[in-house]
Amino acid sequence: MVVARERARRRAPEESHRFEEILRAAAELFYEKGYHATTMQDVADRVGMLKGSLYYYIDSKEDLLYITLDHVIKKGDDYFLQKVASARDPIEKLRRAIEAEIEYVIRDQVTVGLFLHEFDTLSERRRRRILARMRRFQDRYIEIIREGQAAGVFRELDPRLAVYGILGMCNWVYRWYRPDLGFTLEQITTVFTNLILEGIVKRDSTASNVLRRAKGTVKARSLVRR
Repeated sequence: MVVARERARRRAPEESHRFEEILRAAAELFYEKGYHATTMQDVADRVGMLKGSLYYYIDSKEDLLYITLDHVIKKGDDYFLQKVASARDPIEKLRRAIEAEIEYVIRDQVTVGLFLHEFDTLSERRRRRILARMRRFQDRYIEIIREGQAAGVFRELDPRLAVYGILGMCNWVYRWYRPDLGFTLEQITTVFTNLILEGIVKRDSTASNVLRRAKGTVKARSLVRR
């Protein structure tokens, strides 16, 4: 059987654009109605095409879910790498990593929510593939924690457990965030990063100085934006 992602690589640009439309429509429907309650006819109606035409792009409804959830991890990982690339020390790296996660969750609220709710719907084989990618993503955070511990600026705690806590806190934003609540993205990232860093950074003078510099960077950026 040909995998839909492999088909996408051989498509003309206009066909790839159409496939992205189909993925977005399916993600919205899965999020709104639930995966099991959504039919291929629903997806076809949303994008304005015949149901049979969808099978030019994919072999099954699960293909749509799998590709969408796989993209969630890949795009989140790419954004993480982009944000952290120029950071010079573990505290700054962790701060930027937290900001990246919250920004991505809010920007892609539908697909992130879909990932957290419908992941278990996938076949075991496909779950294993995504879990492997997810572990690689989590390992990037773990490496930052270990780097900070080796440098003597982070507390001695289990790095993986700390990362589970950090990602759980950040990812749950998708459940409550709405623009009409009145919280800006900057407010959310500032409060969350301060909470996490205050809990993980050691309170000795050297580490505290680095943390103060990191907070100063956040404040300076805030003033520039105003």
